[in-house]
Amino acid sequence: DLGDVFHQQLNEIKNKYPAHIRYIFGKGLVAGIIFMDSNNNPLPDLCDNICELAFQRGLLLVHTGRESIKLAPPLCITKEALKEGLEVLESCIKDCICF
Repeated sequence: DLGDVFHQQLNEIKNKYPAHIRYIFGKGLVAGIIFMDSNNNPLPDLCDNICELAFQRGLLLVHTGRESIKLAPPLCITKEALKEGLEVLESCIKDCICF
């Protein structure tokens, strides 16, 4: 159930930023967000900035490659905490893209 909520909200975030987020991969409570521009060039600086800002706001993300960020909340997370974390993620993406 939490995995469905997780991926549904991640896809809603993806749909808000189609020029920067190309794919959402994963299953259950594990996901990867692929950041690429409209020419399919990786956006590693954007990933770095998002991860740094999220860390400053209390959310730990992992920049796993040139264009990807990994998310893996604990399996015992509550729905409210999951939604809060995704709100922080979305605000970091928005702030880094609009900066």
